[in-house]
Amino acid sequence: MMQRLKNIHPGGKRIIAIFLTILVVYTGSIVLLSQTNDNVANTLDDKLSATLTQKRMDVYTQLMSVDPLKGEAVARVEPWPLDESLGYRYRSGWMPVQDLSIHVDAVLGTSPSNDNLYNFKKNIPVGGFDVTLDEKSGSSASNVARYPFDAYTFEVPMSASYTDANGDTQDLAILPQNYTKSLDTFKVTMDHSLWTNSNEIVRIGDAKSISDALGEYKTGIATSIFRVSRNGSTKVLTVIILLLMITALASIVTMAYLVATTKRPPMLSALTWGAALTFSMIGLRGLFPGSPPLGILIDKIVYFPALLTTLVCSLFILMTWANRDDYVN
Repeated sequence: MMQRLKNIHPGGKRIIAIFLTILVVYTGSIVLLSQTNDNVANTLDDKLSATLTQKRMDVYTQLMSVDPLKGEAVARVEPWPLDESLGYRYRSGWMPVQDLSIHVDAVLGTSPSNDNLYNFKKNIPVGGFDVTLDEKSGSSASNVARYPFDAYTFEVPMSASYTDANGDTQDLAILPQNYTKSLDTFKVTMDHSLWTNSNEIVRIGDAKSISDALGEYKTGIATSIFRVSRNGSTKVLTVIILLLMITALASIVTMAYLVATTKRPPMLSALTWGAALTFSMIGLRGLFPGSPPLGILIDKIVYFPALLTTLVCSLFILMTWANRDDYVN
C-alpha cells in the first residue's frame, strides 16, 4: 500500500493533499460550529424549577419565524400549569380551574380584545396564543446587511395573575421556558433576565441573580431574552458559495488575460465558458440560505464586483473572438 502511494504521480499527490486538507478543515469547522451551551442552560432551568414553588405556571415560548427586514419575530406562548389547583394538562392544551390572566408585552397581540392581555376562564379547555415581538434596539449586529453574521435580540416580558375563591386577584408564580425546537437558517438561545433590569442576565454561578429572578417569578413577573443568529450550516454554505464565486471570477479573469496576451486563442469554447460563468454567478446568488435581500455587505464586497468583472471579461473575449481572424476554431 505504501509503495503504491510512493509511485503516485506528483500531480496526483497534490490532489490528494488538497483533498485531505479540505476534509480536515471542513470536519473541524463542523465540529466547532456544532458546539452548544445547552447543558448550561438546562442546568439553570433545573435549578430554577427545583427552587421555585410547584404551585406555578410554566410559560413556554417558541419562536416560529424571524423577519430581519421588519425586525420582528412571531412567537407562540404556551402556558402550562404544574399544579392541579391551577389547571389540568392535556396532551396539547390545558384547562384552568381558576380564572387566570397572562400579559405578554408585544408589538402585536392576538387576544379577543386585540390587546396583550390574555384571559383564561375556568373550566374551559384552552391552548396557547401567538404574539409578534419587536426587536430590541441597541445592537450593531442587528442588521441583515451583516449577513451571515447578523444577530437579533427579542425581549419577552410577561406577568400573570389569578382570581382566588374570594374573588381577589393574586400574583401567579411563573417560570419562563424556551420551547423553540428549530428555526430555518437561525440558531435561537434564551437567557433569563430580570424584569427590573433586562440587561442583567441570570447566571448559574451568580447566586444573587438567581435569588433576584426567583423573587420576581414568585410575584408573577418574568423577562426572557431570545438571541437569534445564523446557524453554523448557514455560515458554512455561505462561505462555500463565496468560494465558488471567487473561483469563477479567477477562472474568467485568467482566461481573459491569456487571450489578451495571445497565449491562448479566443476560441468559441472560451466564449461559451465565459458566458456560462456569468450566468452561473447569477444563480449562485440565489443559493444563499434564508434568501437575504440584495445589497448586503457580501454583495458589495464580492458579488457585485465579481459579476461585473465576469461580464466585462466575457465581453472582451467575445470582441477578441469576433475581430481576430488569425485563429481557426
